[in-house]
Amino acid sequence: MSETFTPLAQSRASYYCKGSPVHFVQVELFRMDSTGSTVVTLTFKNFYSRPIQSFVAHYRCKNRQGEVIGEEDFSYENVDACNGEIFGYDDAVFVCDEPLGSVEVKLVAVTYDDGILHSLKRCTPVALPKLRPLPANERASVRAALGNPEISYYTEEAEDGWRCGCGGFNYNVGQGKRICSECGADKGILIAAIHDAQRASAPQRPMYDAGMQFLPVQDDDVMSASGRPGPRY
Repeated sequence: MSETFTPLAQSRASYYCKGSPVHFVQVELFRMDSTGSTVVTLTFKNFYSRPIQSFVAHYRCKNRQGEVIGEEDFSYENVDACNGEIFGYDDAVFVCDEPLGSVEVKLVAVTYDDGILHSLKRCTPVALPKLRPLPANERASVRAALGNPEISYYTEEAEDGWRCGCGGFNYNVGQGKRICSECGADKGILIAAIHDAQRASAPQRPMYDAGMQFLPVQDDDVMSASGRPGPRY
């Protein structure tokens, strides 16, 4: 009988590594239904033009008391991920029997189809702008307009790319990529759809016609020459 898993949590990466051809995408936690154990998986994305042969990441798992309960390098073999493709999401890197409080991830090395090992340890982490959830009514409107059920956030500009409404980071230094490599949304069309949803959900301003009387606002501190309060302009 095959093992079944129940999703527990998902967290998008809060940083990217400048100059790295591979980026950390997200961490996911699952419950192994047969034992109740917590399973950790990590997802990464290849941004280089050549396919990845193997990849090494370092993880550190802490419990809810902040104690390290697991730390190790994890190797992904026979990856075969081309430019823009994600990998690692179906590999369990750590299994534990207690609730997790946090998972930290560092990039170590990557080997492309040239067979050469490239170290990623010197690639500097850069914080990504925080994801801002769309209000429910705007989210529904944007999803319907684009036919994309993955849109949940506002788009965000980053130093070396942009975050899509699906939460994905698109690293596009000098390339001007406008199509999200995760959900396929077009950046310009997505931004326009969000603006349309915002306008549609904004409260309507009252309409005035020529027959309505205009009453100037008066201020007791502003006195006219006659000693009466004058109109405030």
